[in-house]
Amino acid sequence: MRKTIILGTVFALILVSAIVYVQYYKEIATAYQRVSDGSNILVTKNGEIEYSIEGEGIPVLMIHGAGGGYDQGLLMGQTFLGEGYKLIAVSRFGYLGSPFADESTVENQAKLYADLLEHLSIDRVTILGVSAGGPSALQFAYDYPDKSAALILVSAVSMFMGDEIPISTKIVNGIQKSDFAYWLVIKTFRNIFLDLIGVSQEVYSNLNHNDKEFVDKMLEYMHPMSPRRPGNIHEANIRPMSGEAMGELSVPTMILHAKDDTLVTFEHAEFYHKHIDHSELAAFDSGGHGMASELKSIRKYIKDFLEKTY
Repeated sequence: MRKTIILGTVFALILVSAIVYVQYYKEIATAYQRVSDGSNILVTKNGEIEYSIEGEGIPVLMIHGAGGGYDQGLLMGQTFLGEGYKLIAVSRFGYLGSPFADESTVENQAKLYADLLEHLSIDRVTILGVSAGGPSALQFAYDYPDKSAALILVSAVSMFMGDEIPISTKIVNGIQKSDFAYWLVIKTFRNIFLDLIGVSQEVYSNLNHNDKEFVDKMLEYMHPMSPRRPGNIHEANIRPMSGEAMGELSVPTMILHAKDDTLVTFEHAEFYHKHIDHSELAAFDSGGHGMASELKSIRKYIKDFLEKTY
């Protein structure tokens, strides 16, 4: 009897493992196909940069956050802006098709943005930087003010974060070491992972259907994870521009941030607002990182800001 139970248990484990593997293989293959089919690679004297273009209207350079890539940039553009914009989404150093370089600085990243716009024959853009995409978005506006119509910073990093890396970030980086580990965690500990990336269970449970779809897609668009890892683990080493340099920025700037953001705290928004002259700060009491509960308000703030700018 005992031998039968053991054999039955082993068989059940093998069967479950096979089902899990088949489901994982199917989903990860789809994710790899999605990111490989949706972009182009531009080779320049300053390096290579991956990009994708969607929509028509005001050109907006979309700079993604940690764990992202050009696909996350497109998602953020669709969500924060809506129709009437030409989204130019890039993958930063070490994400998807953009190789990691020895000198993966925000200054060198800004040069690649400029190369891309020249290649596309686009003279001026609005730059929208999300989370860890904030420093290079700001750097581009600073280095190329004639090419920058406006700067929008959403839940964006403004200060060096490498000295005291939060334990949550270390856990997330560990999970993101492999495609399978990330996939399995999302399937089994989804709410815990959302909390680690700044979207609490309370925030998520209070979202409407459309806003929950945005969060769900944000997680989906981190698949596949392994080709994003070189850029992801480098985020803590990024050196944003100093507050003194920010004071020289001449580009109209809108800052949007939630006070309950636990991943990139509200102090980052205050730092931007303090040092960037004539910047506008839209502060939200709740919403967490990415402010999924405030998407309607964010779209209105950005629309009104750009109408004044243009």
